[in-house]
Amino acid sequence: MGAVTIEHPARLVAAAPADAPAHDAGLDLPYIVYGTLRPGGLNSHLVTTHGGRWGASLALPGYVMLDSPHGYPYLVPLDPARASAVPVRADLVEPPADATAQAALRAALDELETYRGPGGDNEYERVAVRIDDAGVERCAWIYVVSAAVPTEGLPLIGHGDWMEWSRA
Repeated sequence: MGAVTIEHPARLVAAAPADAPAHDAGLDLPYIVYGTLRPGGLNSHLVTTHGGRWGASLALPGYVMLDSPHGYPYLVPLDPARASAVPVRADLVEPPADATAQAALRAALDELETYRGPGGDNEYERVAVRIDDAGVERCAWIYVVSAAVPTEGLPLIGHGDWMEWSRA
């Protein structure tokens, strides 16, 4: 595999920042996408349909990517025993300016990720993280697999790039 060049990369600064918004707030925050929502991915149309736009590319340290049995990846906080050799490749999705469109984008992403809210029967959890995007620190949302979802024995996507994995 050749080296991946990321122009104007953003980087993850901290997971679960102290100033994280409530789950029903933060509609104006970007989303970090790493699987089928990435540009060219099977579900990328949900971003543009709801007025989202692609932002910076990211390399996410602190996570591993697993191939779920459903045709999409699971992102799991780093388990040193299953650590990926490279960070997970991801992209920022900037929400639209309009609050109604922001709410529609959030609803579409939550539905796709089977996120029903804190304490719900969730396949993924939507969590806030802090990123540095071109020298500006801000919060962003990311969907990580719920602790209730069995991940033991799932294949590790060691190079951290779902798009490459799904084309193989």
